[in-house]
Amino acid sequence: MVSRLDSADARLDFDAARAAARPLGERTSFRIGGTPEWWFEPTTEEEAGEVLRRCRARGVPVRALGGGYNLLVADGTIGGAVLSTRRLRFERLHDDRLEVGAGTPFSGLVARAADLGIPTISGCPGIPGQLGGVVAMNAGGRHGSVGDALVEVAGFDLLGQAFRRRIEPGDLGYRTSAFQGLVVTSATFLRDVTLDRAAARRLFEEASLWKRTTQPLGAASAGCVFKNPASYGGSPGPARSAGALIDRLGLKGERVGDAVVSTLHANFIVNEGGAHFADVWALIERVKARVRGAEGVELELEVKVWR
Repeated sequence: MVSRLDSADARLDFDAARAAARPLGERTSFRIGGTPEWWFEPTTEEEAGEVLRRCRARGVPVRALGGGYNLLVADGTIGGAVLSTRRLRFERLHDDRLEVGAGTPFSGLVARAADLGIPTISGCPGIPGQLGGVVAMNAGGRHGSVGDALVEVAGFDLLGQAFRRRIEPGDLGYRTSAFQGLVVTSATFLRDVTLDRAAARRLFEEASLWKRTTQPLGAASAGCVFKNPASYGGSPGPARSAGALIDRLGLKGERVGDAVVSTLHANFIVNEGGAHFADVWALIERVKARVRGAEGVELELEVKVWR
């Protein structure tokens, strides 16, 4: 017998969703953020669509949350509903393709990419979060991006209308995609039966070592705060990347309260325990102003902000 708490009716109920709401500081990597009015956690794609349709009928705005990475959330009450995709975990094999649920931890998928025969994403270790959010922002680094092997994305718009879209030219850009503002429920990757698995594993190890030695992976942060300046191709390598610009100005260790520019990688802001949204935001504005004044470069946020 299915209990009321585990039933689909409970997962779609507004009273239950209000009771389930907790501070997003408990559910985000920055450990900062207030409480939404409603928290929905569907276990199937169909339930996700129904949540969106019910919220639309009541005029309730919805935001989708995956693993809570790449996100800075304001303190206090967060208006509207949050739809968590973390329980949408599945894998469906279709001949030469693998469809993966949006709630699947991306790090685990990357670690198995060579054995699964998915090319290129072996170069994406150290990228946290769940697949839906990783796809929406086309996350990646110097060794590759999730979009390199992506062939199709499925989900819903915020009205609850389903979509299934093959990747077309222009759908994926530097830390952006055509799927931002939508609720991704699955992504499909092309498998390569001829993949050199040993080479893919070597790429995984090389990229893992680079991540561990250059980024504060164990700290409470949202990952890279700023995009690399577009005038330099959005590449993490050049001497005028966002991190290099901030570093050259001596801003490593700069702080507001418990929000601190990482001493390991200048494009990370870490929460040393008690940082609030206002602390991080003030530090972001200070860094932007210093880079603007010294370099004439207007840094653009990579981290998403919920107010």
